[in-house]
Amino acid sequence: MDNEEYYNTLGIDKNASQDEIKHAYRKLSKKYHPDLNHEPGAEDKYKQVQEAYETLGNPQKKAAYDQYGKAGANAGDGQNGFGGGFQQGGFSFNGQDFGDFGDIFSQMFGGGFNPNGPRKGRDLQYRVNLTFEEAVFGKETEIKYVRQEKGGSSKEHAVKVTIPAGVETGQQMRLSGQGEAGVNGGPYGDLYVSFVVGKSADGFQREGADIYSEKGISFVQAALGDKITVKTVRGEVELTVPAGTQTGTEFRLRGKGSAYVNNPNRIGDHYVKVVVQVPKRLSEKERKALQNYAETRGESVTPQKKRGLFG
Repeated sequence: MDNEEYYNTLGIDKNASQDEIKHAYRKLSKKYHPDLNHEPGAEDKYKQVQEAYETLGNPQKKAAYDQYGKAGANAGDGQNGFGGGFQQGGFSFNGQDFGDFGDIFSQMFGGGFNPNGPRKGRDLQYRVNLTFEEAVFGKETEIKYVRQEKGGSSKEHAVKVTIPAGVETGQQMRLSGQGEAGVNGGPYGDLYVSFVVGKSADGFQREGADIYSEKGISFVQAALGDKITVKTVRGEVELTVPAGTQTGTEFRLRGKGSAYVNNPNRIGDHYVKVVVQVPKRLSEKERKALQNYAETRGESVTPQKKRGLFG
């Protein structure tokens, strides 16, 4: 029985919390997503990450996996998702997802198999590319695709889609009845819309509903303190940098991040890391001023002329 494989896939230990599991999944799913990573083996690795998260991200399945391995985790109904047709990771399987196998199982266990009975139509997939901002705020759009209609003809079909705020690469939503026509009067299949989020033009990074960025400040601003302007997806914000701020210090801007995909009324935060920028070239006046500063502090400095620092 192997009940460590999924933990190794996500790079976590068995005592990891659900938040740690989710963080590892998000990081790896973005890293190996086949639409973003075209290296050999990336797609297989992405599928392994999805499989691992579908089990470890579900507390009940995780408990069964920890005790019985994969066999225990797969003993349930296999449902996984956000509810309401919006899912993360792979598909949510049920008997219909296996097509004719569902009929075979029905026949084997006394379901009265009828080859001429109604059957649900085939499910379809559609990919939507989003900008960083569109994923943060959501959007309404119309998608068009070809599907098989009743009678066997294939036609272009259009459907309006409301993409919720806060979606991420690898997530998908299910549109019931928007797939292909059923057989023998059966219902239409479903359409699964998956999302691929582009990179931010402003250098923003997302982790769930929180957004991260960096802001350069000068040595003088860090030492004396200053008020700076920080760009966020929700507009520019004035940030007070206290005197003596060290490079790498991170400031939290509450409510300036992305919406939570399951709760659009809840907004994440924006974290900005300040980086003290050292000038690459100094004038003679600036060089003397820094030497005087060092002498005032009792520091012994031997200026080096390297890579054109002074000029």
